[in-house]
Amino acid sequence: MVVESIEREFAKELGLKEVIAIAVGAMIGGGIFTVLGRLAGLAGPLAVFSFLLGGIIAFLTANSYIKLVSKYPSAGGEFVILRRGFSNQLFGNTIGALLWLGYSVTIALYAFTFGLYVSEWFIEFSKSFTIFDINLYNFLTNIFSEGFFNPTNLEIITFRRVMAAFAILLFMAINLRGVKETGTIQNVIVSFKLMVLLLVALIGLFFVSGANYQKSWDLAIGTTGEALSNAFSGIFVGGAIIFVSYEGFQVIANTVEELKNPARDVKIGMYLSVIVVTITYIGVTLVTIGLVDPSNGIDEAALIQAIEGIDIAQEISLLGAAAVTIVTLGAIASTTSAINATLLGSSRLAFVMSEWSAFPKRLAKISKKNKVPYLAIILTSIISLGFTFLGNASSIAEVASIIFLGIFLSINVAAVVVYPKERNFVSKIAIILILVDIILAFYYLIFVEGGEASSLTLIVLTILTIVTIIWMVGNQLLSKEKEADLASYQLAPLGTDLIQEFHYSDSSDQFFIDMDNILVPVSGKSYETQNLLVTAYLARKYRVKITLLHIAKNGKIGKNKKNGKAFKTAESIFKEFKVEYDTVTRPGNHVDRQIVDVYKNGNYQLISLSSRRKHGFFTRMFEKSISANVVKNVSCSVLQVHPPRYGMKNRDIGDLYMLLDGSDRDSYIARWTQLISSIGIESKVSAYYILQLPDIFPLDEALNVPSIHNSKSKFDRYAIDLTRRFGIDAQPHFMYGHSIVKAIAGETEITEPDAIIMGHTKDKGLRYRLRTPLAYRIMNKVDCAVIVHHMPEYDNY
Repeated sequence: MVVESIEREFAKELGLKEVIAIAVGAMIGGGIFTVLGRLAGLAGPLAVFSFLLGGIIAFLTANSYIKLVSKYPSAGGEFVILRRGFSNQLFGNTIGALLWLGYSVTIALYAFTFGLYVSEWFIEFSKSFTIFDINLYNFLTNIFSEGFFNPTNLEIITFRRVMAAFAILLFMAINLRGVKETGTIQNVIVSFKLMVLLLVALIGLFFVSGANYQKSWDLAIGTTGEALSNAFSGIFVGGAIIFVSYEGFQVIANTVEELKNPARDVKIGMYLSVIVVTITYIGVTLVTIGLVDPSNGIDEAALIQAIEGIDIAQEISLLGAAAVTIVTLGAIASTTSAINATLLGSSRLAFVMSEWSAFPKRLAKISKKNKVPYLAIILTSIISLGFTFLGNASSIAEVASIIFLGIFLSINVAAVVVYPKERNFVSKIAIILILVDIILAFYYLIFVEGGEASSLTLIVLTILTIVTIIWMVGNQLLSKEKEADLASYQLAPLGTDLIQEFHYSDSSDQFFIDMDNILVPVSGKSYETQNLLVTAYLARKYRVKITLLHIAKNGKIGKNKKNGKAFKTAESIFKEFKVEYDTVTRPGNHVDRQIVDVYKNGNYQLISLSSRRKHGFFTRMFEKSISANVVKNVSCSVLQVHPPRYGMKNRDIGDLYMLLDGSDRDSYIARWTQLISSIGIESKVSAYYILQLPDIFPLDEALNVPSIHNSKSKFDRYAIDLTRRFGIDAQPHFMYGHSIVKAIAGETEITEPDAIIMGHTKDKGLRYRLRTPLAYRIMNKVDCAVIVHHMPEYDNY
């Protein structure tokens, strides 16, 4: 639903760097800095596997997000996905509202952590700062009281909470200035915090103590028969407790309308951010547990403890106490960038939910100057401020973690529901892992840990869930506002603008000269039989002379029995078909040079090659194939015949596919199709064009794209006109898919053609060296012969 009085246009100013920075910034925040000690107490050294488990769940869920966001792109992210993916709007509204509250809780956690590290640093700084014989710490505590500055003080008004509120208000102001400023600031902050975390990990590796790992294992896991059970539960429960550390990559879904290149950046941004963050978490956790003596416990300021566990002043005098300051600045950078990124995504979510009447419509107002949803930003900040002054870091982290596990569960379920025809193994595995995590987390909170802290977590979760459900049910029953018009609100699926409509070039019929001579090299391989048969058919039909070229060491055919047998096989086929041929024998190992030399000394209109694929990776990287070198140095057509994978079913070619691409080269393909289809038995010809769609584009949306319908109509007319000019009775077939190879392979499984004829197509540059050419990829997936037409002016090696 689009409100007429509201301008809904976002500024498209975010590139890939900003996308990754926003996602990484949202993920690396309060989690790694405040709950690491709690995690170490649960899982000991196995805490690294808890983070690995969280990373796996996040990565698998990112796959579901990418599929769903590509189909339903919107600043509303998960909310729009669930509203459009499920028929019951209450479900989408409830999850969307819970997600928004989850974002608000998470922002509060990050702000709370910001206040912790600022407090820790400020206390140390003020205690050592004296001016005019007045100690700054003593002076301030005389004014405010010592408890005001104590980071562990949970009273409502403390220095830590005041600093937390300051951080939220600061980034509220930054977000109100505009998305470009948000993205630029995010780049700087994220780069700095990653540098600090990597610095801690790298320096710490030289000072970790094996004894600390053993102590941590004994305290968390134990040495009794229950150790294995404790290890398993510790990993999964720990993974659930710290899962808020992986909340953030999905913020990319909320910024999709502000991305310059969403079709590329959504996928790369989500996957890369999860990988970078997981590696960072594992490294920091491994080092921290190895540096801190677990007998004393790892508290909320875990990284400061880790640095203090190194005798920096003695071991690295250059850093000294400044290392603690650097770590503190890194923690501040992490928490502030997380606040920034999460506030960006949550305000966009509130904006879209208001457009869909789930929230008050006033929240959908866009600032005319900066083009940001300013009321949504302000309200989200206010809610976060409320959570900041309640509870403690551990409880806030647990609430946020369980909320986001539930959100990710709903997203993976949505992927299965929205794409029912797909197997969705990835989403189903994620669903199982998340359910196990949630069940074990609740079991731990209720039956194992207990106490005031667990009670607070469970109470907050219960209240948030009940309030959200009542709120959304009441809103649906009492709201007099018109339901959103889903059709008018829906944006085009990601990648729609990248779909290239079918175009064709006008081609002349004056492109093909009469054939008098064909050059056929043989090397003694069994796969050459198909090529020899095709050549023999052509020569007999059109009375063409064949030159059979054999390259043998020392110029002696009989020297190699295998080669000699293959040469005799070729002669027997040509004699059977009663075609005129002569033989040329050349010594040497450079097959391509010998072929080119014979060609230049003769008068050949066609060179017919058998498949000579080079399998090695390094050969593809640094050497060109025989066919490539031949085509580069001749001026005639080259046909390369790849035999069927499982041998020939028929000597004749019956059903024949011709793959067209709309270029003037199609005339050559049509002519060769006409020649080959006319030999032997009567052939049935089908003309195919496969429109390759961007990987991110959802295939089930293809029929809703006008350019695809236009492409089909244009190709049908083009193929009929082209084939009629060459006297071919061919049926046009327009197909589309993410992969040309998969599309044509799937079609051949149904119709079982005898051969496919196509023009040579290759990726340019380094990618060509790394990737197997298209013809070979098709050859490896189909059970029929593949005939590839090469022409120097088109191949352009």
